[in-house]
Amino acid sequence: MAVKAAMPRHFSIVVFGLTQVVLDLEVLWHIVRHEYPLHTSLHTCVGSSAAAIALAVIGKPASQWIKRIWNRIVVKCHGADLAVNTHTTWTASLSAAFIGTLSHILLDSLFHPDIEPLQPWSPANRLRGVVDRHGVELLCIVLGVIGLAWFFGRELKRRKASHASHATASSNPDPDPPCLGASFRSHRAKPHRP
Repeated sequence: MAVKAAMPRHFSIVVFGLTQVVLDLEVLWHIVRHEYPLHTSLHTCVGSSAAAIALAVIGKPASQWIKRIWNRIVVKCHGADLAVNTHTTWTASLSAAFIGTLSHILLDSLFHPDIEPLQPWSPANRLRGVVDRHGVELLCIVLGVIGLAWFFGRELKRRKASHASHATASSNPDPDPPCLGASFRSHRAKPHRP
């Protein structure tokens, strides 16, 4: 949320969420099969980068589809302006996919003993235990709360301004039809002479 608040048009929170789910499906797969280690190929810098490219390509249309469904649901909430812009740019999809996968690997490397983020070059994980687990969790919560407040505060302000401008426009209607006004004005300015 902190990244989304900092660059709202260039980061897709939907694609970011998809990356978290896809990477942890690998862990779920190993848990179901009673295999160890749980964090394997997708939990390496190379594997997660490859996954990021695929997720950016898949994530762009998936994000737009999910947002269209959201808009169909919230249109039923009369009086609540909850609709979102359904367009997702390639920049937003790519940044979310790469930030999502690499931050996932970074955070998992701090905590899990079975992760080897530098494979195939090294089985070492020098990040584990470098920082206090609870400190990282607290930092994530604080950044998330700040990001939420920042994002929704700015969004609320933007929507209020948009509604105010629409209200002003509707209270001062153009006397001419919007698509024909210019031609009507030019016609009145030059009276027809036989």
